[in-house]
Amino acid sequence: MSKLQVFLENALREKSKQNSSHLGDRSQYVGASDIAGCSRKAVLNKLNPEDHDPMTLLRFARGHAAEDLIDGIFRAGGLTPQREVEVRHPDFPEILCHIDFLFRSNASGRLHVMELKTVNGIPDAPYESWVNQLHVQMGLLELHNPGLPIGGSILAVDLNAGVWKEFNSFTPNKILFNAMVIKGRHILSCLDAPEAAQIEPGILCGYCNHRETCPAFAGETPLPQEVQNLAARYLEKSRTRGELDKAIKNLKNEILAFTGTSFKGQSDTLQVCASEVGPSETVDARRLKEAYPEIYDEVKKERAGYTRLDIFRIRKQAAA
Repeated sequence: MSKLQVFLENALREKSKQNSSHLGDRSQYVGASDIAGCSRKAVLNKLNPEDHDPMTLLRFARGHAAEDLIDGIFRAGGLTPQREVEVRHPDFPEILCHIDFLFRSNASGRLHVMELKTVNGIPDAPYESWVNQLHVQMGLLELHNPGLPIGGSILAVDLNAGVWKEFNSFTPNKILFNAMVIKGRHILSCLDAPEAAQIEPGILCGYCNHRETCPAFAGETPLPQEVQNLAARYLEKSRTRGELDKAIKNLKNEILAFTGTSFKGQSDTLQVCASEVGPSETVDARRLKEAYPEIYDEVKKERAGYTRLDIFRIRKQAAA
């Protein structure tokens, strides 16, 4: 590793500390993002804080950069939201949140919470953990502002693609908020008994540093709804790809019926060329290994493995 890389990694760690300094000691409280995700992960992260690698720290830095960018855009347009507003539960002060952007209408007094998420690819719908986090924020805000209208939204930003999408029209839900408060208190209680923490498999399990020891992945794992949705879309796209390949082959045959095997032509917008590709030779690896094993061992080349993904529809059996 070069001296510059070493310097950048050390500086990145320091920058990450500065960016999150307003959050304080997260082992001493339960935040909205803790409550929104897996309780087991929240507990273990507080008991054994993760030492993030440079790649993860860069993702965090990207999120902070996006916040500054969006804030600058708001202010260029004449809006002046409050940032990183801390709100604590009046009865359980260890339960709190930090609101990314808080807007207040001078005319009506209406409060609007906006949570910012940086992503690689905008999802069709907001993830459940995003929605739960927003409801914790709106619920805590409502406790301190009874009677005021409160709304919320989630702004997903893909900086690489240069696109964003707002998921809007959220309002406080007392039933959901109370359930989130109970979950927050459960996380607090499990700091003394981590083995009792509830396990909640979800779409973000792939980013959890406690996955290898998680009982949820010890055997057959129930699929979270968000993963089910992704798997169903994958299956549908795979089926469509097969149909598309067949359609492309049929179109090719129809065009070749006109062009023959040697053709070059064009219109104002297209050029079509057809030509013969001569026969070629290949080596039958199985026959080579059987007939000349010593030569096979000398010329064989390792091929990297890959992760295979199989998704099938489960056909329900008719009731007897």
